[in-house]
Amino acid sequence: MSETDFPSSSMHAAIGQRYSRPMTFGEILDRIYRLMRTNLRLFLDIASVPAAALLMVFLPVIGFMLVAVGPQLRGQASPPAPFPSVLAGIFILLGNLVFPVIYALYMPAASYAAAQADLGIAVTLREAYDVGWHRFGRYLWLMILGVLCIIVPVMTCVLVIVLGGVLLHVTIGVSPDSSVAFLLIPLGVLLYIAATVYSVLILLRFSLAYSVCVVEELPAWASLQRSVQLTKGAKGRIFLVLLVVYALTYLVSMVCIAIFFAVGALVALVAILAHLTQGSPVFIMLIGLAVLGYLLILVASCLFSYAVFTTTLAVLYHDQRLRKEGLLPDPCQTGEHQV
Repeated sequence: MSETDFPSSSMHAAIGQRYSRPMTFGEILDRIYRLMRTNLRLFLDIASVPAAALLMVFLPVIGFMLVAVGPQLRGQASPPAPFPSVLAGIFILLGNLVFPVIYALYMPAASYAAAQADLGIAVTLREAYDVGWHRFGRYLWLMILGVLCIIVPVMTCVLVIVLGGVLLHVTIGVSPDSSVAFLLIPLGVLLYIAATVYSVLILLRFSLAYSVCVVEELPAWASLQRSVQLTKGAKGRIFLVLLVVYALTYLVSMVCIAIFFAVGALVALVAILAHLTQGSPVFIMLIGLAVLGYLLILVASCLFSYAVFTTTLAVLYHDQRLRKEGLLPDPCQTGEHQV
């Protein structure tokens, strides 16, 4: 019997046995691994939605860029065509508008599936996305609030520095090449470091917000406050867990990319030995296949990372509830009336 396949009659007993106490650092990582191994197909199916959105945006972008540099690929000296580059920029802009909407649908679906799996309950792809769609406005607002909590303070600091530089220039005539203006460079570096540290702290404070919003059915702002409460005193442990998980997923991605480049180098060697000329149809086809293959690897890496991180946050959410409150949500009720 797998980690998460419990009979309904012994559901609570099995959960109580596994969650009789909060987990250690190593036990959390082991739990994440076991959940991923047991539910990998489901988690990847759920993550395929944002991954497909990435693919649908960047495939046209790559196509437009290949058209723009087509003359160079054929060995011609003409400059790249500007119109395809403009179209690529438009698609990237549209993607930046669409991606938050897709993620606002994906995050609750993935959080629900991971939380249920961590409690021993199997769900389907449709059930998971029904949860995301049922209160989509709330989940989208949760994402917007989280982003605003990061962007607004950072942009305020940037505006203060920019306005300070403008006032110095207007009032005392500080020129861009003066020593006073030069002192603004370390100030900008300090601002960048402070903004990075602040963003990481906010992300840690809000890291459990989607799990809270889905499982406890709280409104967006209340979910953020609840996440702050649950992560209080645990941000260091949460950061280390996420850092280890990130390092492992990054290693997997690098191994896949290294294999891709090794295969690409072998194909290039064969092309050279076959005296393949630049601008030939086969040469252009190989360039297109190489770009497409690299894009598919990046999308697959994103798909795997999405699944791992949402699983990690679900495990951390349950662990923090045990640490703070000594209890877990009822697996028979979690999300039941949402689906």
